Amino acid sequence: MKMPIIALGRQFGSGGHEIAVKTAGRLGLKVYERELVRLACEYGELPETSVTDSDEKATNPYLFQTVHEGNYHVLRGKSTSEVLFALQSHEIRRIAKREECVFVGRCADFVLKDKDVQLLRVFVSAPEEQRIRRKMIQENLTLNQASKLVHKMDKQRKKYYESYTGMIWGDPSHYDLCIDTSKYTLDQAAEMIALRFEKMG
Repeated sequence: MKMPIIALGRQFGSGGHEIAVKTAGRLGLKVYERELVRLACEYGELPETSVTDSDEKATNPYLFQTVHEGNYHVLRGKSTSEVLFALQSHEIRRIAKREECVFVGRCADFVLKDKDVQLLRVFVSAPEEQRIRRKMIQENLTLNQASKLVHKMDKQRKKYYESYTGMIWGDPSHYDLCIDTSKYTLDQAAEMIALRFEKMG
């Protein structure tokens, strides 16, 4: 039997994290997000501090650190971004074999696309103005600060996704469900995903 899995991508400030948590709560599933850094480091026997800054970042060809520690699972001499992506991908595949869950980001839709799972690929977005306002409130930022942060994080996630997958980040043709949170509440979005997930069973 193929394991049903949700892989959720999201624009920064769109509410993707909150939707993932609400969806998982509704379905009784676990969310894997930042924990994938810890699991990847345990698998590669690396200190988290050595790779944390490379989470969901593509390698900068002009400025990057290489990894020379860890166990035989580590791609020695490669950039921290490449090493972390490889270790996280291993953990995503390992987890997907044994439990229904929600993966947030980390190119999980690509990592699992040819694997023996039932994959529900979701992308959460919202107009830029709404995402900026959301971050102003969430993080007590000025308009200028929030605008710069949203642009920076979107650029970072886009480059990361496209570097490792060769696909266009946010392209609706890559996803089973695209949700614009300017049109739905976070609870409604979570319910849409949960209902779609339940139909997979």
